[in-house]
Amino acid sequence: MPQTQLHIRQMTLSDLDCVMSLKDQVAWNQTPDDIRRLIEYEPGGCFVAEIDDIPVGAISTTTYGTALAWIGMMLVLPDFRRRGIAKTLMQTSLDYLRGRGVECIKLDATPLGQPLYEQLGFHSEWGFQRWERAGDSVASFSPTGKLLSEQFELDTLAFGTNRSKLLASVASSCRVFTTKSTYGMLRPGSIAAYLGPVVSRTESEVEPMINEMLVTVAGRVFWDIPIANKVAEEIAAAHGFQPVRQLLRMWTGQRNVVGRPQLQFALLDPTTG
Repeated sequence: MPQTQLHIRQMTLSDLDCVMSLKDQVAWNQTPDDIRRLIEYEPGGCFVAEIDDIPVGAISTTTYGTALAWIGMMLVLPDFRRRGIAKTLMQTSLDYLRGRGVECIKLDATPLGQPLYEQLGFHSEWGFQRWERAGDSVASFSPTGKLLSEQFELDTLAFGTNRSKLLASVASSCRVFTTKSTYGMLRPGSIAAYLGPVVSRTESEVEPMINEMLVTVAGRVFWDIPIANKVAEEIAAAHGFQPVRQLLRMWTGQRNVVGRPQLQFALLDPTTG
C-alpha cells in the first residue's frame, strides 16, 4: 500500500473552482467572489492542502496591517480529518502571519475546532451565534450604495483596527445602507443571503435600518450576532430568526486588539472578522 503524502501549497486564482468544490462539500456559504477576494487581498497567505495531488483542505489569512490578522476558511474534508491536516494548515498560516510581523491573530472557532486552537495558543475572547431565517430560496441582487469616510471611522472604533480596504471591496458586491451613525450590508451567498456587518453608535437607528434591509431580501438569511449584543438578538427574534450555531472568537499574539462587540449588531464574516 503506497504511503500518502501531504503537501501544503499557496492558493491561487486558478484554484477557484477547486476551493468552491471543497466548500460545497461541507455546505459553506461563500460565493466565487468571496474566494477570489480572499486570494487577491492576501495572495501569499491562502493555502491548499493536497494528499497525493488531490485537494482535501484549505485555509485563508487576512491581514489588517501588522496590528491584526484573521485566519479563516479552515476546511478539511470529513473523510480526511484526524490526520493532522488541520494542524499543519494552521501552523503554515501562523508561520506566514508571524513572518509578516503581525502582533495579534484571531479566528472564529467552532466547538469542533476549539481544542486544536487552544493547543496552538489561542485564548477565548467572546462568543457569538449564527441566527438564521429559514427560506426555500436564495436571494440574488445587484450591489447598491457605498461606504464613506465616517462609516470607515465608525467601523475602526467597533472592530478595533482599520479594515477599510477589505470593507470597500466587500461593499462593492453588496447592498449598502448608511446613516451618519450606522451602516449595514446585505451580501449574496451560495446557500443564503448574509446580513452583516451592521455597526452603529446609536441603537435607535439600528432597528429601522435592519427593517429596511430585510424588506429588500427574500428567502434564507444568515446573521452572526455577538452574544454581548442583546438588542440585535431581540431584533433578530422579532423578524423570525432562530439561533442555529454557536462560535467563539479567539486570539493569540503579543497583545489583543480589543473591539467593541456592543457596537457590532452583525459581524462581517467568520472568515475575516
